[in-house]
Amino acid sequence: MPRKLVHIGGWMAAAGLVTGTASIFVPWMQQLVVAGRARRVESLTILALPKGFWYVMLLLTLFALLGAAAMGSNQGRKLAGLAGPVVSLVTAFVVVGLITMFDGKTGGPGRVVDVATQPGGWLALVSMPLLGFACGLIAIGRARPAVVTAATG
Repeated sequence: MPRKLVHIGGWMAAAGLVTGTASIFVPWMQQLVVAGRARRVESLTILALPKGFWYVMLLLTLFALLGAAAMGSNQGRKLAGLAGPVVSLVTAFVVVGLITMFDGKTGGPGRVVDVATQPGGWLALVSMPLLGFACGLIAIGRARPAVVTAATG
């Protein structure tokens, strides 16, 4: 059974790594900017959004926890198994906050008329449960059974 948990966690981790990495490079928001008579559509990635840097840092933390669950020592696996799902939940809250609180401000001239979401935010929301559960499954599957020694006396 532990081997099966590691395999399932491995597939979830692979999918989470792909979707999480793609979420950095795929646009998150699209806005229509009007400057006089000129109209232009801008697509914004996560690093162009206010506080988007924090999402990237939390995502990299999840990647590190996944590595600790897969290759860490016994204590490292325990930490990753507990912290992975918690950090993924916190990161999902950050993603929802970034998407819902975006009001269309940019540093350029003109005013923002319309704002729409793009696939980057959805990829981020898909990757969070995958990475969090993968940390837990891999940590449980790779845990060493406790060795009980009988005291002779």
